[in-house]
Amino acid sequence: MDFAELAALASGHAEARAIQTALKLGIFDMLERSPLDDAALAAAISANRRATALIANAMVALGLLDERTNRYSLTEAARRYLLRSSGEYLGGLILFDEAIFQTWTNLEQTIRSGLPARPTDMFQSRPEETERFIRAMDSLTRARGDAAYVADRLDLSNVSTIADIGGGPGTYTVAMLRRWPHLRATIYDLPATLEVARKILGEREPASLARIDLVRFDYLYDDVPGRCGALFMSNIIHNEDETDNAQVLRKCFRALEPGGLMIIKDHIMNAALTEPRAGAIFALYLLMATRGRDYSFDEVSRWLGEAGFVEIQLKALPSPPFTSSMVIARKPLGKI
Repeated sequence: MDFAELAALASGHAEARAIQTALKLGIFDMLERSPLDDAALAAAISANRRATALIANAMVALGLLDERTNRYSLTEAARRYLLRSSGEYLGGLILFDEAIFQTWTNLEQTIRSGLPARPTDMFQSRPEETERFIRAMDSLTRARGDAAYVADRLDLSNVSTIADIGGGPGTYTVAMLRRWPHLRATIYDLPATLEVARKILGEREPASLARIDLVRFDYLYDDVPGRCGALFMSNIIHNEDETDNAQVLRKCFRALEPGGLMIIKDHIMNAALTEPRAGAIFALYLLMATRGRDYSFDEVSRWLGEAGFVEIQLKALPSPPFTSSMVIARKPLGKI
């Protein structure tokens, strides 16, 4: 690593804060229809002209705006990922990161104490926080393309019912229902999350709601009701500690039909917990906001094996664009 790379890593907060602020100000949406000069752009976002020009110039430097004849316009990347009207809008995640930015200032204290820097409530305490968090997860998944990629590569041809545990906005569930028209699904999640899920699905996927049951459920305390042919968990195990994850997977084993499929999607780390890099960095956020961390394939496969699962496989997703993997296992035939 040379000086330039290290310096860029160490000052990365500046670029992040600039993009978050530009998005929050509405700069990209104001340029959706036509280019604007700094005066018109400042008036559109109700901001100071000089300051607006500086942040717009920063967006040009970052490749998110073009500037020609003193007028700013969107680049293709901004039009694809930073407009609210885009199906690949990443802004939900960016605005979530902006809202939790203050949490990162507590990292040193968390490292010294080992204690979280915020309540480990999965953003359930305040409706506005719940909605921002759930829309962030939906935004990331849709912009990067995880849900469609996963749905296309899972063989659910012999599965009639799938349960998405901690399914949040239902992004993965909807993708699986599109790919497998015979399938019915249940999203199990916390009450505040389900309110947001119902809103998002009603806005964007009203037809899918007829094939989805939304069930209040806390995987730490509740048993999975009923039986299903497949269970899916995306970005769940990284929120919990080792003991709770082992317990949750035992519950999943009991809930599956014989021969049923268990699918876990997460940052699945190497044995040293250093790769993928995104997972090693994200583990610091998890330290501050949850009881968990990112886990290795050896750890996840051990929990699955102890629960009774067989045919445990690691399926890495291509990176880029993805930073996670799937672990897939089966409940043996003949097990009840």
